[in-house]
Amino acid sequence: MRKKKPSVLRGVITGVAAGITATLIMDQFHKLTAASQKAAQKQIKLAHGESPLQIEHDQEQKEKKAAQQEGSTEIVARKIAQATGSQLANEDKKKAGQAVHYIFGTLMGVVYAVSAELLPEVTTGSGAAFGTLLFLSAEEVAVPAFQLSPPPTKTAPTDHLQHWAAHIVYGGSLELIRSLVRRIL
Repeated sequence: MRKKKPSVLRGVITGVAAGITATLIMDQFHKLTAASQKAAQKQIKLAHGESPLQIEHDQEQKEKKAAQQEGSTEIVARKIAQATGSQLANEDKKKAGQAVHYIFGTLMGVVYAVSAELLPEVTTGSGAAFGTLLFLSAEEVAVPAFQLSPPPTKTAPTDHLQHWAAHIVYGGSLELIRSLVRRIL
């Protein structure tokens, strides 16, 4: 098979497709791990003799509290709305936050794919290295530095691991989809 000449345009196209899809996969991974973590915590509490009703009540309270907290992407969405002179209704914050998340994931997909076109070594580790770099630079440094989340020292170690794993899934998915789309173009 003949090696294709690098193309920034092909990188942008593959990056958009891969970025959107990898962000979707990352979201599904987050949902799956959150549900698994919830089930594991429930089993531990049951093993320690706690009441199933009390466990359910505690989990509902925890979920309500989490739903009321403004996530980093929701903060960004709110600040964008304010900068444009409008207010973001509470019921729109989650959707706007998701839009910010998908836009960022897509942009990072474009950065990755264009970089891979110009410097194929970027794909080392099948995207896992990029996912790790993105986790460290965005999740662990930039987001707390811009006061969009608490500092890493205030976050549970299991949350760090879950987010790191999600970014590795993102990076791996990004590379898989980028390479498949690139073959087509």
